Amino acid sequence: MTPASHAPAASPFRWQALLGALAALALGFVATPARAGEEIRVQKAVSTVSSRYGQSWQDVSITLLVKNLAYHKEVSVSMKQPDGTWADLAASYVGPAGSGLSGHEIWKVTRMYASWGVDPQPSRDLEFVAKYTVAGQTYWDTNDFNHHRVGRGDGPYQPYNPVLVAASFWRDNGDLDVSIDVKNLAYAKNVTVVYSTDGWATAHEAPAAYVSGYTSGYAYISSPNVQGVERWQAHIPALPGNVVLFAVRYEVGGQTFWDNNFGVDHQHTRP
Repeated sequence: MTPASHAPAASPFRWQALLGALAALALGFVATPARAGEEIRVQKAVSTVSSRYGQSWQDVSITLLVKNLAYHKEVSVSMKQPDGTWADLAASYVGPAGSGLSGHEIWKVTRMYASWGVDPQPSRDLEFVAKYTVAGQTYWDTNDFNHHRVGRGDGPYQPYNPVLVAASFWRDNGDLDVSIDVKNLAYAKNVTVVYSTDGWATAHEAPAAYVSGYTSGYAYISSPNVQGVERWQAHIPALPGNVVLFAVRYEVGGQTFWDNNFGVDHQHTRP
């Protein structure tokens, strides 16, 4: 799903551009800022804190959707540090988005903050903005100047996407389980995995069920979490074929949202 773009009127644009420039100076940005539309968007951030054998660590991942304006570009996340300063965390290129989002790319930032080592990096709550510099211009996603904020143990945060696949894995008997994160937009909802084992010559559906809490590695995450994200899980029975293509349909409040992996469908190959 692509977040909607709202084009401002000519007069408010000048005020928003000025606010963007002031915000950039406050954060220490040196490139000329531009108002972000669909140039860069935070798709998902996940922060978990794990503990084992007396040690603890924080795993952070932030997925970004970036409009491919030129080959040479710099994509990063500007993260507020525990001492109040800001640091740019470089993102890595993942791949192109699908046909539904032609001209866009997926980038990702991952970090682990450990409680051990020569230079300890204790866990921290996250406050960040996304930054994209290309052709002498800088675009950023500041969450309407409020910054993106995720507690250290919150789990998933989805500022614009109502539904995103979290993981999928094969069981020993050949069944496939799909874990899904949805924003809790209303109590009554339906979450369904639509899948195919023959390249969409035929399609099948598997209903997902709500999960009240779950583990991620050695971390526990409540559902819904403080970000209003619920975990749902679907079970696909063993079927012929080695490749399963699937997408997720989320029906809530008279609306239907899809996660089709940015237009290329989710794919899981049998091990």
